[in-house]
Amino acid sequence: MYYLTQFLIATFAAMGFAFYFNCPKKAIITSCLFAGIAWTIFKFTLIKTNNYFLAGLYSAFILGLLGEFAARKLKNPATVFIIPGLTPMVPGAGVYYSMYYLINENSKLAQESALETFFIASSLAVGLVASLSVIKVIKTFKYNS
Repeated sequence: MYYLTQFLIATFAAMGFAFYFNCPKKAIITSCLFAGIAWTIFKFTLIKTNNYFLAGLYSAFILGLLGEFAARKLKNPATVFIIPGLTPMVPGAGVYYSMYYLINENSKLAQESALETFFIASSLAVGLVASLSVIKVIKTFKYNS
């Protein structure tokens, strides 16, 4: 039940960003479902491994693959599916708390929060780059065969 609740919250949260970014109407539901899937993978991996980097890496990798396949199927740019899907995982609260602790001169907590935020953000970037690389390799083999 916990993961279903997380999935629904992330899906509806991404819907607001999909409308804000003016996603095409036929892609909104798909991009929101991808956000829910990616967030659920993030939470599941985080609970099982207690590692933010792995959680972000796996979820961004799956989101990138889903976004690329949906882009080809629905004939839209992949960013239409990836950007709203990333929004639940972006570590905005981590940046806020890092600055909050820094302003309140609690350097130890500021450093911990900033490091955790950096790991989440970098894992999302690495996961997306890895998925795009896999897609590029698949396309290369497909068209060169």
